[in-house]
Amino acid sequence: MIDDLIMILDVGADLGLIAYDETVVRAPHRDAEAFDVDALAADAARLRATARLLDDATVSTDVSFGDLWSGSGGGAAGIALASATTNVDAVVAEIAETAATLDAATSTVTDVMGRYRHAMATVCEPTICGIDIGALRISVAAGSVARDDVRGELIARIEYADTVGRTVTEALADTVRAVSADTGAADDGPGHPSAGELVLAGRR
Repeated sequence: MIDDLIMILDVGADLGLIAYDETVVRAPHRDAEAFDVDALAADAARLRATARLLDDATVSTDVSFGDLWSGSGGGAAGIALASATTNVDAVVAEIAETAATLDAATSTVTDVMGRYRHAMATVCEPTICGIDIGALRISVAAGSVARDDVRGELIARIEYADTVGRTVTEALADTVRAVSADTGAADDGPGHPSAGELVLAGRR
């Protein structure tokens, strides 16, 4: 979506209304563009499947651990598990808990990104001062729209997009920290909502 804003700003720059640094405008949006929500959800799904597989291996009386995988890899997996731990239930519980944490993170990030897209849709609205961006050059040249009004709206969009990008970056960082610590935003201390939580609550 940041590409749409850059296109609008380019029109303003071509008209001599603004000067801007594209790298600076894009910078706060890098994390939002790079974050792969689908990959996060896939990781959670894989962990859930692993937990079920291990759980089945420990409760089954008819199937050996190694039989759950094909070839010699299954036997090796069984030996590795037996040598690594004597408390498989705890391992299964830990994996399942991690999967649940990733599921929660996926839900959080999905919500954050939805809010981000909604905000950026406003920033990237293809009309400036009520004029379609494609007709802006003609309108400015004809004097049917004040140059200062167009300049002001373009600057406002740059500033708003910067705030949106920085806010979503902070929210994503909060989510990553929460997954890493398996707690909510430790930097804010217990009982204190993080910036990302405030975003989700609609308070930022």
